[in-house]
Amino acid sequence: MIKNIQQLRVQSGFTIIELMVGMVIGLIATVVIMQTFSNFEGNKRSTTGTTEAQTNGSIGLYMIQRELQFAGYGIPAVSGVMPDITVGADQTNTNFRDYTPEFEAGQTEADIAALQASAQAAAQARYTAQLAADAATVAEGKVFSALKCNTTAATNTINLDTDSASTRANATQIVRDIITPVRVTEGANSDTITVHYGTTNRGAMPATVTGPPAGANLPVSNSMGCRNGDIVLVTKNSNAPTNNTDCVATRVTSTDAVLDAGPFNTISLLSTAGIAQDDRLACLGQIKEVTFDVNANQLRKSNSATGVLEPVLSEVVSLQAQYGLSATANSEVVTQWVDASGGTWATPTVANRNRIKAVRIAVVARNNLLEKAAVSQACNGAAANAARVCVFGANIAFANADWPNYRYRVYELQVPLRNMLAASPQL
Repeated sequence: MIKNIQQLRVQSGFTIIELMVGMVIGLIATVVIMQTFSNFEGNKRSTTGTTEAQTNGSIGLYMIQRELQFAGYGIPAVSGVMPDITVGADQTNTNFRDYTPEFEAGQTEADIAALQASAQAAAQARYTAQLAADAATVAEGKVFSALKCNTTAATNTINLDTDSASTRANATQIVRDIITPVRVTEGANSDTITVHYGTTNRGAMPATVTGPPAGANLPVSNSMGCRNGDIVLVTKNSNAPTNNTDCVATRVTSTDAVLDAGPFNTISLLSTAGIAQDDRLACLGQIKEVTFDVNANQLRKSNSATGVLEPVLSEVVSLQAQYGLSATANSEVVTQWVDASGGTWATPTVANRNRIKAVRIAVVARNNLLEKAAVSQACNGAAANAARVCVFGANIAFANADWPNYRYRVYELQVPLRNMLAASPQL
């Protein structure tokens, strides 16, 4: 019995002090492990969030760029009219005999060469003079450009299907805005971009109205490429080449079967009011209206079936845009970038609208990790450990007050409006 008691005393456990020291050491080790894990997880979230911001910014920029490259497609920018030119005998220098003289016996090679050179020079002079006369004649021709249409009133009450979905209610008036390739609406924190273009497979090739309308039927030089339900834009004839600013809009009512079977020199329209001989008619197809904006830190794009703006990318906090302007409408060189604000560029006139040859866009994407300390600052900030957030070299306004505690990626791109550039010489 005494021996068993002695064995129990020898087998006694840790003292309370030993247990407390062990617990303290364990707690310290746990704190170190958790701190290391927390730092690792924070770095992981920061890296992952930055990668997502880079991806979202790049995709958003691509989506907007793709639509802007369509801006103005299908709008008849230019339709030149060349007057008839009578080809005279002095203009046919494509025949070698026009500058080959008759040779006489006994002439040397030098004599023949001199006669040939003289005859060729005379023929070339006559041809050059004829070209100058032709150029003067062509200068008196007319140039029809839908981009010069300058009316703000509806010309026909029709169902303007901006989204090609016949089941959705649409605007019932056609105004000049449908042929505005791109429109930027300035916002307090983010801008809105709206792009217009047609879906015609004919491009921008207008036909000539060859005679007066007969009821709903209109004689045209060619109706190929027009489809039933297409928006039709008619540019009015003008006595002066630079004054063709009146346009008429309506819709094709010929069935596709009739248009496919021909004849192709007649087309039926919802209304032929205001259309006369020598006007220019173009079928634009369906007018697509694509809008981008930012709301609740989401980039939104208008749904093609419903027209409703729907989120397409998250953690995009701002969309900024500026117009790239040329000095004059018929210039192709961008000399100035402006915001769509103020009395001039919030609602530009047609002349100013036609000076817009490019759009500069910026997509600001955000890492959704809220940092404890400020990690970002304004473009003109001077903090040592905070990144500057610049758009077009300037500050931007953020909707949330804690914006400095987020990390951002800014993506900028300049997009030429190639359909406007192509029309520049005749605007």
